[in-house]
Amino acid sequence: MKRARPAFSRVGFLRFGVAWVLFPGLQAAASQPENSVAVLTVAQVVVEHLEPATVCWRTIVSDRERARTQYESQPWVVRHWQPILGAVLGGAVAYQFTGNYGANSQKWVYPTLLGGMAVGAAVGPGMVAGAYAGGMLAQHFWPTKLPVTIALSMLGGVLGDGLMKFLFPEDPLLADTQPGQYLPDQQFYVETRCVASTRVSYTETPYRATYRYKGEARSALFRYYPGDRIELDTAGRPLKEIQGEQPENRIRVSSR
Repeated sequence: MKRARPAFSRVGFLRFGVAWVLFPGLQAAASQPENSVAVLTVAQVVVEHLEPATVCWRTIVSDRERARTQYESQPWVVRHWQPILGAVLGGAVAYQFTGNYGANSQKWVYPTLLGGMAVGAAVGPGMVAGAYAGGMLAQHFWPTKLPVTIALSMLGGVLGDGLMKFLFPEDPLLADTQPGQYLPDQQFYVETRCVASTRVSYTETPYRATYRYKGEARSALFRYYPGDRIELDTAGRPLKEIQGEQPENRIRVSSR
């Protein structure tokens, strides 16, 4: 009795396996359902909205950092009022002394004025006012003795500068520190700091995909990205399309 031959041969099975490996399109075609079509285009509109916002956080600062921040937050005129006042007083005193020498000294008015302002800004209003007061006192009682005038002017400047520092002492917390310097009795505070930022929001519309069904170009809306192919029902409409009215736009929010 002859043995029955199988319905397929080893050579044919080998050829089919090689074609299956070398041509991945055969695998894709075999795995795709019959009711699916290729997606032609996919579009989505994303609108970006920008609006100002404030970002705040809590942090720990030392008393020196707090004093420095409060000092730098003041207007420039308030922070440098002593050099400004000293420059005004120094210029006024220099102008008065130049005017006492008659018409021949008028060409030295502006150089003397600028010099007096520079000196006044450097030494401060206390020393300028004290030196002027001491010089006027010496001129009143000893008008012909120049050494006495110079001595009293210097003494008045020292006294005036000391009085100014006594009435308006410098904040020790604003003094510059050196590396490795020991700072006793430090205090720390918890502060809330804020910075300006930009709040960004995105308004997204559903995905609109186009496909071709029986030679007719159609489109449908999807809540999520449809992929390369979509499955259709018997009427040629996608199974996962958004049914009914178009849903509200989705909003995503982030910060910059």
